[in-house]
Amino acid sequence: MGLEKVMSGSFHQQRDMNSYLETSDVPQDGLLLHGPFARKPKRIRTAFSPSQLLRLERAFEKNHYVVGAERKQLAGSLSLSETQVKVWFQNRRTKYKRQKLEEEGPESEQKKKGSHHINRWRIATKQANGEDIDVTSND
Repeated sequence: MGLEKVMSGSFHQQRDMNSYLETSDVPQDGLLLHGPFARKPKRIRTAFSPSQLLRLERAFEKNHYVVGAERKQLAGSLSLSETQVKVWFQNRRTKYKRQKLEEEGPESEQKKKGSHHINRWRIATKQANGEDIDVTSND
């Protein structure tokens, strides 16, 4: 009997919720778009014009970082927001670093990854430069 009461109670709650949804101003399919846990709508990707890209690339060649008044002036002259210019430069620096790593080849990339930890170990243990240290052996 207790289970029957629980089952009928949840049925009535569901029925009441359905009738609320049918009469409320909120469309049923729009429930996920509203409320405390709703996601923001996806931002539209900025499509830069060829002339904007040319100006941005020229600015990047001169300086990989653009801040303050220079960023404000560049954004204004390109009819972009400062945030768009800032993000473009962030993405362009990432692309630049990736291209540099590809040019240097995979063997130099491995050296860089390992040397960082070796240098930290040397500093922590007060070791000399010591080219004879073999970090690849399992001894």
